[in-house]
Amino acid sequence: MINRFTDRFSNKEDGGISVEAVLAFPLLIWAITATFVFFDAFKSLHISQKATYTVADMLSRETDAIDSDYLTAMHELFVYLSQDDEGTSSIRFSVVQHGLDPDGNEETTMVWSEGIGGAEGHVDMAEIGDRIPEMVIGDQLIVVETEHDWAPGFAVGLASYRFREVSVARPRFAPQLVYDNGNNGNGNGNGGGNGSGGGNGNGNG
Repeated sequence: MINRFTDRFSNKEDGGISVEAVLAFPLLIWAITATFVFFDAFKSLHISQKATYTVADMLSRETDAIDSDYLTAMHELFVYLSQDDEGTSSIRFSVVQHGLDPDGNEETTMVWSEGIGGAEGHVDMAEIGDRIPEMVIGDQLIVVETEHDWAPGFAVGLASYRFREVSVARPRFAPQLVYDNGNNGNGNGNGGGNGSGGGNGNGNG
């Protein structure tokens, strides 16, 4: 009798699988779509980080004074590398140095700062001080800050977001990165002074 029951059960092909499929299918579609959205978000974030680092690394290798045309070209390079097809990106370049104030106390000051694509240059260290790593006296750092918008392909899991990245680098082959703002041969944007930087290397902020 048990054998007949098991045989009949194994041969039975009717059931409610269609109802289960109707209930599970929307959840399956949501999971697949959310996976795509999260993957695209992390991919875009990674590309933005690498693009910011690349721009900072290129600036760290400069030995001649740069001008506004050079900075515009760096912004265009970032747009290309970050795949910003919508043109929503902005970029800010700053150079800071660590030295002594008139009283002999250590201080970090803004040498110059310029923004492209809607970004404004920093006037002082108030907005950027917490992004600067430890520095030694005479050290100079190049700070590149980038922003660009990201929007999900589907309204699942994540909302639109504006990526903000910071990369910090030391001048590699020159003591400082000089910005020629067109007012004189050795312009310094918003800051003052042309202190000498030191050391080679690059770092992410």
